[in-house]
Amino acid sequence: MKECRRHCCEAALSPSPTPVARPTRFPPATLVLVGLNVAVWLLQLATGVSPSSPAPATLVAWGGDLPLYTLTGDTWRLFTAMFLHAGIVHLGLNMYVLLFTAPRVEYEFGTARMLAIYLAGGLLASCASVFWGEWRSTPANPAGLLTVGVGASGAVMALFGSLLVGLVVPTPRFAHLPKSQQPGIPGGLIQAVAINIGMGFAITGVDNAAHVGGVIGGLVLGLVMAAAPAARSASATLLRFVAAAALVAVCVGTLLDGANRAQLLEWRAQMDARPSADGRDDR
Repeated sequence: MKECRRHCCEAALSPSPTPVARPTRFPPATLVLVGLNVAVWLLQLATGVSPSSPAPATLVAWGGDLPLYTLTGDTWRLFTAMFLHAGIVHLGLNMYVLLFTAPRVEYEFGTARMLAIYLAGGLLASCASVFWGEWRSTPANPAGLLTVGVGASGAVMALFGSLLVGLVVPTPRFAHLPKSQQPGIPGGLIQAVAINIGMGFAITGVDNAAHVGGVIGGLVLGLVMAAAPAARSASATLLRFVAAAALVAVCVGTLLDGANRAQLLEWRAQMDARPSADGRDDR
């Protein structure tokens, strides 16, 4: 009985940990991302773009990530391609996975960090796609440079990657709690990532370079956002975002610096003389 009283007394004197809030099913930030993607698709429909199978040349005109153009001045395509989709099925699948993944990342990392991972991870995925397209192209077969990539799945895979970090280190929102009280990451996450990448290899027309690049980028960004969780000052938060932006800047700069610009400009002149992309990759 004495032992029981002592433990009860200690429990009463110990501060209670902050209760873990339940995740919101569809937080506003997630709905905004979905809304932006759907709005771009609706705008395309309003201008006469096919709802199910837009032509590659049309996707290029709307800002699709055509490596030949991206490497010869149109760097902005790395960003715009994230909000374009190759038809309603492509859009629907990506938005379904986004609605499943983004709320969990926001629950673990917070709203601002989730958005940073999504946007920066999407840009890193686009870089991976362009790099792979250039690397596998030759003067005799430049198909990799002439395949337009579109879709949000690179950014979504970056969200997956950041959640994988949570399997190893505590995520920022719950790092202050004892290990037993942290909500944890669903154990099936690794299988989900493996299935998504595996399906990409099994299905033609899928931009697996963007998927793999997104996961790797998300892993790095997740580590950046989860580093020093006790540091919650405005300067520490800003430093994390600056680090994420620097990572993207370095990758984009390296991508552009490594390109054979003179040769690519010559090919672009030939491409512009017959403006049609040879294919497209769905992300």
